[in-house]
Amino acid sequence: EDFGDFLDGLDQLDEKIGMAGDGQEEDYARDNTESMDSDDSGEGKDPSNDDESSNDGSESEEEDVANLADHDVALTYRPTSGEDIYGNKVDSSNDGTSKPSKYVPPHLRKKLNQEDATADDDANMDENNATSSSTKIAADPETIKLIQRSLNNSLNRLSDQTLESVSKSIASLYSQYPFHDMNDCLWKNIQMACVPPHMIMSGLIPLYVGTMSGVHWLGGDGIQLGGCLVEWSVTKLFNSLEKGRKLGDAKEDEHEVINKEASNLLLIVCYLYNYGVIHCTLIYDLVRDFIRNFTEIDVEFLMIILSHCGQQLRSDDPLALKEIVLLVKDRAQKADESTGDDDQNAADSSRIQFMVDTIIELKNNKPKKQDLVIREKTNGLKKRIGRIKALASQSLAGKKSGSCLRVTLQDVLDAETKGRWWMVGASWAGNQDRKKLWGENGTDEGPLHQESDKLANSGASSSSKKASNNEDGLLTLASSQRMNTDARRSIFCIVMGSTDCDDAFEKLVRQGMLKPKAERDVIRVIIHCCGEEKAFNPFYAYLAMRVCEFQQKSKFTMMLTFWDAFKQLKSFPVRKVANLAKLLAHLIGSKDKCLTIGVLKRIEFSPSDMPEMIIVFLSIFMTALFESCDVESIQKTFAHGTGNSSAAVKHHVESDEDDEGGKAQTTKKEDLSDLRESLSLFLLQYVKSSLKNVKGSTFHSNLLAAIETCDSTKNVAS
Repeated sequence: EDFGDFLDGLDQLDEKIGMAGDGQEEDYARDNTESMDSDDSGEGKDPSNDDESSNDGSESEEEDVANLADHDVALTYRPTSGEDIYGNKVDSSNDGTSKPSKYVPPHLRKKLNQEDATADDDANMDENNATSSSTKIAADPETIKLIQRSLNNSLNRLSDQTLESVSKSIASLYSQYPFHDMNDCLWKNIQMACVPPHMIMSGLIPLYVGTMSGVHWLGGDGIQLGGCLVEWSVTKLFNSLEKGRKLGDAKEDEHEVINKEASNLLLIVCYLYNYGVIHCTLIYDLVRDFIRNFTEIDVEFLMIILSHCGQQLRSDDPLALKEIVLLVKDRAQKADESTGDDDQNAADSSRIQFMVDTIIELKNNKPKKQDLVIREKTNGLKKRIGRIKALASQSLAGKKSGSCLRVTLQDVLDAETKGRWWMVGASWAGNQDRKKLWGENGTDEGPLHQESDKLANSGASSSSKKASNNEDGLLTLASSQRMNTDARRSIFCIVMGSTDCDDAFEKLVRQGMLKPKAERDVIRVIIHCCGEEKAFNPFYAYLAMRVCEFQQKSKFTMMLTFWDAFKQLKSFPVRKVANLAKLLAHLIGSKDKCLTIGVLKRIEFSPSDMPEMIIVFLSIFMTALFESCDVESIQKTFAHGTGNSSAAVKHHVESDEDDEGGKAQTTKKEDLSDLRESLSLFLLQYVKSSLKNVKGSTFHSNLLAAIETCDSTKNVAS
């Protein structure tokens, strides 16, 4: 039955198909007959009508084709006047019909271009003003596409492990493309990846900035990447900051967008400082500007700086950090007093108190857990950048690698008017505007003369100017004396800028310079400064004694420093040799006995061919020691390490126990018999013939006591 039903269905389908086919045949036949009738009736008509009908048919066909087109005619490209089909401007003067134009010198072409630019419409002028001069792209779009493609290829595989390889690949692109185009494209990529308006990229910015820092060190000062990044980021940061300060809380959504964008830009500046591209001067200038305004957005930015680079600031310039702490406390107190005022931009008191607590903890070196996490990640990236620096110093043979930029905030903000002294080949106005501000030669009435008179009457500005000038002079002197670290430069400024020994010691203690392992730089700077003086200054001896009294481990550091100096005595000038000899005599002959006579055991005594500078050093040392001590102290000094002077031995053993702990027994069992024998021969050969060896004088009695002590201990030892 099922199969029969299936066959009946097929028959019905066949009938339906046949009926449809018959209907189509009838329609086809009817059309043919109508066309034949029309042809017969048209044989007697005018042939011009045939042409019109054919034209009407062709126009209808064209309309049908236009309707079926796959694009809009309004969007079809049509070259504008003055441009070719590629959009490039066509110079009408090169058509061969015009006469040659007059030669325009290069220094006048810029003025002509500016005049042509002023003739453009207002819309183009607004666009040109909106885009900064630093973000202009070259006229060749193909070059930009190639640069962007290469940068994307490298940055897409960026991670903590590939930071070094990505930095090398990007640095190699500078040899293929123009520096300016490369810097512009890199800044565009950083803005797209690290400066979004909706979130703070605290995780991605350290990695991106670390890569750019590696490129800065590998490319050297010639590519000018570090200076461009600093200028662009700080300029855009302050543009956003001004908008945020003016906006306040009027529009929360727009204020939040500006806040997060500015926070990302500030993070870029912070990590440029962490990786050594810029100096701490710029960061401290930013901090002072935030404290001066002290709105809600300024407080938040202060928290970002303290969290991401506070520890680095503390180690680089502790004096400036102390000043910042005082400024923050004073500003916070003023903010608490003005809480009743209706100020929309005023910061919340709880946030201010939290910031004050944070900066005090930073001053006391008590970081928070989240700050420790940030510090660990930053230190890991610093190690990788350190390897890049070492590679750059090896690969850039004969060239200067990237350097730390000591730009200030005012330098960056005045870059458009005064120029960029940190950029290679850029112009810089410097102090050329001084005559306009203060008058010719400083005597005529200038715009700033009245203000200077007011400040001169108060006296505060003059003292601050002198202090700043002295500080700048000390920093310059520190650089000339090869103080190659920020810690040594700070110690040098403290030591050389103090009024007396007590003042210098108190400043060193307050700044934490005398903590374990930190006091080593203090000792070395003191001895270096003493040697560079034109004449011996007892200030350094008393300061070294205070340091050794406060930190016993400094004695061992001082002994090692003198041993290093003994190796270079042959190359030292006589003035430096004399200063070091008198300093050592002062330290050995003092009541505290900071050092012992055993420090001389590293000098090679050879009566036949002893170097001249060693003879000068020992002669001055013995003379200064004999003139400043009595007979009893001389006997104890030369009897050190034997049983002849129990009090002296006990004193030195105790000091050595405090100095090096387990080295106390080594000092007690130290055999100085060979040294005393050599000293005895030296005293008889060189010192005894001195003009100061007059009978009845202190020098004569001390000389005899020293020779007798050396001979007696020699006989006891034998």
